[in-house]
Amino acid sequence: MNIKYLGIGVAAGCLLIAIVLVSQVQFHPTTPDGTTITGRDYSHLTRQQVFDHLTRDFVFPIDIPVTIGSYQTTISSQSFSGTIDQSQTASQVIPPVFRLNLIDWLQSHFHPQLTANNYQLIISQDDAALDAVVASISSQLDKPYVPTELQVKSGQITVKPGVLGVAVNRQQLKTSLHKYLTNYRSTSPVTADVTSIGQLPTQDQIQSTIAQAQKLIGKSLTLTYEDKAITIDDATLISWLNFNHDLRADKILDYAQNTADTIKRDPVDALFKFDAASKKVSEFRPAVPGIAVDPQTLANLINTQLTQLTTATTSTISTAIPLITTQPTIKNEDVNNLGIKELLGSGESTFHHSTALRNLNIKQGAAIINRILVAPGEEFSFIKNLGPVTLEAGFQKGYIIKQGHTVLDVGGGVCQVSTTLFRAMLNAGVQITDRSAHAYRVSYYEEDSKPGFDATVFIPNPDLRFINDTGHYVLIQSNYDDVNKKLTYQIYGTSDGRTVQISNYHQWDATPPPPEKIIDDPTLPHGVMVQDEHAIPGLKTAFDWTVTRGNQIIHQKTFESNFVPWGAVFRRGV
Repeated sequence: MNIKYLGIGVAAGCLLIAIVLVSQVQFHPTTPDGTTITGRDYSHLTRQQVFDHLTRDFVFPIDIPVTIGSYQTTISSQSFSGTIDQSQTASQVIPPVFRLNLIDWLQSHFHPQLTANNYQLIISQDDAALDAVVASISSQLDKPYVPTELQVKSGQITVKPGVLGVAVNRQQLKTSLHKYLTNYRSTSPVTADVTSIGQLPTQDQIQSTIAQAQKLIGKSLTLTYEDKAITIDDATLISWLNFNHDLRADKILDYAQNTADTIKRDPVDALFKFDAASKKVSEFRPAVPGIAVDPQTLANLINTQLTQLTTATTSTISTAIPLITTQPTIKNEDVNNLGIKELLGSGESTFHHSTALRNLNIKQGAAIINRILVAPGEEFSFIKNLGPVTLEAGFQKGYIIKQGHTVLDVGGGVCQVSTTLFRAMLNAGVQITDRSAHAYRVSYYEEDSKPGFDATVFIPNPDLRFINDTGHYVLIQSNYDDVNKKLTYQIYGTSDGRTVQISNYHQWDATPPPPEKIIDDPTLPHGVMVQDEHAIPGLKTAFDWTVTRGNQIIHQKTFESNFVPWGAVFRRGV
């Protein structure tokens, strides 16, 4: 064959292919024969015709019926912005109008999507809004699982029956709704299964667990940390028993988490400011280490102790909570050079039934006897440091013991301050040189203590004194708690290793109060009775106080108190 004619033939063939390609670009492709959308015929339609038919054939439902068991409702398609995505639906059945190359052209003719097929609608929606709609429906049907519980009432174990929970299968509900819309008003209703949650024990399991609970009646578990204790009673312990011969790990862990949150304390840095002119501390805050508890570790500990308690012959088991300690950044010794490093001793007293005026005097006295430095070898005097007890000094009138009578005078309540400081002095082991007991028993000082741990002061005497024999400065600091009606004193310094023992406490010679006394008072209306004194029994007390360092006794003393009986005194109007 002539090469010339061969070239002409090749060129003619290429031209023919180009003409075919151009013709394919210019003509609109149509859907294959047998194409349907949700059962409707969409064969031999151009893209625009598909759009036209979609608009005509499918009107998106406004209210969608939902049936879940006997429950029926409707969902508004507008609530989740539901619409038919016509562009995506049309793209399933027909290729784009224009093609750019031979490969695209070939794909437009042989792509699997263009074979005869029944297509579904493609739905556009706000997924977050749809989740909210489904959650709203579920909330009307869902019911929580209430486990069967054992309860303790008046020492008797009772059974509180449980209730199975109910939950709508939300994912199934969304899938059913999607099927309903994509198949355009499917004959299958929008529905979902409702599943049961939880498990109720059999009668045998209940009886077996009651038998286990009987072993815990009257018993308790005590958790200790620092100087505090948390007691878990039998009712709580029994509520943690499970009906499959183990424990409710979830409830115990919740309790451990709540306990850990309560105990948690951040470390506190020390603060110390000394005013050289007044020789007093203007600000002081002792360093306090932080503590924390790992809830899972505590839960495991409770599990172990509770199991042991069921077989224990004792009524209680005490165990220490494992603490995680965090040291403060600034310690006491980092902020002063006077040796105020550690707590030597503290004392407390409460005054729950004290009057408002008496409380003001306690607060004022504690504010004055506060942040006081006592040099090595120096003797501290309560009266000297307190100063004048007058209205001008901020004190109010309150009841005091004066010359054998209870009278209203300025400063009533100051002895609450001296009593609390006396208890701190005892525990610090400093050399106590002067202390006097009250003439008769005062109820405030016996709220949290045995009789005999009090100290009275009155200008000029009696006084409360001690000598600082620690070899370093000591700091006296008070803390007045008006909410809990509690006063605390701490004595800080440098420990020389001394220890304190209070022993041999005893009471004797209890004496009933004398008969009540009635005094005629013409200043009162006839027949009116006013009580000036309350009857108080007499009592004698004593305890031994011993301070040692190693094998050496530093201080040894017996503190005695002789409380005379006190008769009730009434004034009667005549």
